[in-house]
Amino acid sequence: MRNMILDNKGQLSLEYVLSSMIVILIITLISVPILLAAMDYSNDIIDAINAKSELSKITDAIDFCYASGKGSKRIVYVDLNRNVDIRLYNDGNKGFASIDLNLSDNSKEITSSFDYNGLNENIHLSKGFNKITVIWDEDSNMIEVNRLI
Repeated sequence: MRNMILDNKGQLSLEYVLSSMIVILIITLISVPILLAAMDYSNDIIDAINAKSELSKITDAIDFCYASGKGSKRIVYVDLNRNVDIRLYNDGNKGFASIDLNLSDNSKEITSSFDYNGLNENIHLSKGFNKITVIWDEDSNMIEVNRLI
């Protein structure tokens, strides 16, 4: 019978694997919440940039109709990531369009201005594509902004 020599290399290997697993678990527990917060923040930035871009399409159409005069019409397609209400208002000199966005940690108002100062209305837009018409009829003294279904 051969003499078997037992050494503790296997035990050291097992201890190394277990300690490595504990270190990986600790790193994961620390990094996952940080990554989730960063993803929420980046999604908020994407939503705010998208809202500003789509709001600018609408205000550019209002400026186009105002500059073109009576009888002008513009159709705009906007694609939004969430349901929003657009508020069109003026300060007597200029018009403004604003969207209140509820972000993950607070609320932010996105605003864009336009030259025409005769609008005071609210428009509800749903998530996805929306068709907006901006019309200044020949017989009217006001520009109308409507959502087409």
